[in-house]
Amino acid sequence: MYEIKRKSIEAFHRLLKTCNKKLKSEPENMQVIRIRGILNNIVQLYDEAISDLNRTINHFPNDATIYYLRSHCYFSKGLYDLAKQDYLRALKIEFKKEESEFVEGYSEAIILQASISGGEEEIKNMQKILEYEKIAALLKYIPIL
Repeated sequence: MYEIKRKSIEAFHRLLKTCNKKLKSEPENMQVIRIRGILNNIVQLYDEAISDLNRTINHFPNDATIYYLRSHCYFSKGLYDLAKQDYLRALKIEFKKEESEFVEGYSEAIILQASISGGEEEIKNMQKILEYEKIAALLKYIPIL
């Protein structure tokens, strides 16, 4: 499992302060809101992250990374079914580029019914995937680190 070191967490908190300062002058800057959502996720402020990621999804509905991150937040809060639903939404966006059967088979109605049914093993596997996606998002959107 990936661990983010204490010094890095302090740096993320400083970046969060910078985002908040920028948003005071540009409250609708979606790029900054997206980054703040990622940072809130990293520092485990999941409710704040979900709020920012919701706004980001409304603005960038085809960004699979944001669904993965919101899925991670839900997972971390123990909301496993919501986590799985967002995970499937992210996969659907990714597979859409390939015109895969996955996209055709997973309508929003099907996704809304998705739940964790594989027990502890499914939860552990999902945790590994979501931790990986969190780090990938961090590297994608905050490449200066």
